[in-house]
Amino acid sequence: MEEKKLYRFPSQEWVDELVKIATSIPELVEIGKSWTYGGIITVMEPDENLNETWKAFFSIDRGVVKEAKIIEDEKQYNPAFTIRAKYSVWKGIVKGELDPIQAFLQGIIKVDGNIGILMQYMAFIRKFIDVLQKVPSYFPDEKGG
Repeated sequence: MEEKKLYRFPSQEWVDELVKIATSIPELVEIGKSWTYGGIITVMEPDENLNETWKAFFSIDRGVVKEAKIIEDEKQYNPAFTIRAKYSVWKGIVKGELDPIQAFLQGIIKVDGNIGILMQYMAFIRKFIDVLQKVPSYFPDEKGG
C-alpha cells in the first residue's frame, strides 16, 4: 500500500498542495465565481508552540486560486483581506478542530479589510476552509513533526 505524503504546515510545499486541491474542486470555483476583489494574505504569528512568523498571499479570481506563495513583506500586495492568527489557531483550523468563524467572533482571528464583502462570501470562505482540511498535513510541534 502506498503511503500518503504529508506536507509540513506551514511551508510552500503545503501551500502548493492546497492550490492543487482547490483548483480540482468545481464547487469552490462555482461558489466564488463572482469574486473579483483580488487576493488574500494570511499571517501566522508565533506562539508558545511554534516560534515562526509566516505570511502567504493567495491570488484569487472568480473562485480560482491563481497563485499562492510565501511572502516576506505584505506591504508589497494590495489584498482584499489580511487574516491574522497565532500558529495554534491556524493548526486548529487545518486539523478541523476549530471553527474559524467562531474564532473570528471571539477575536482570536483578526481580519483587516472590508468585512461586508467577507460576509457576502461566507460560503466560499467555508468551502476554502474545507480545502485547507484536505491537505495531508503534519505539524512541527507534534511528535514526528
